[in-house]
Amino acid sequence: MIEKMVALSGVKNPVKEGRGNPEKTSPAAVERHIKSVSFPAKKQELIKKAKENSAPSDVMHVLDQFEEKEYGSPIDIAKEVGRIE
Repeated sequence: MIEKMVALSGVKNPVKEGRGNPEKTSPAAVERHIKSVSFPAKKQELIKKAKENSAPSDVMHVLDQFEEKEYGSPIDIAKEVGRIE
């Protein structure tokens, strides 16, 4: 029903498009898509790993907003996601 309403309105369904809501992207979602990255890791390494793991656009959007620095652990990633939200 919702999909039909969205189709009639001409608005793309952001969840179906994989975009979701970047403001609600959890640290766990980001970490899931950068699994197997070696720490410490720079922002560009995190983005590269997320792309390799087919991260949805909401996760990529959050990673794009990370500060240009080196992240020492998954805890640093969680803190950065929290800073962005």
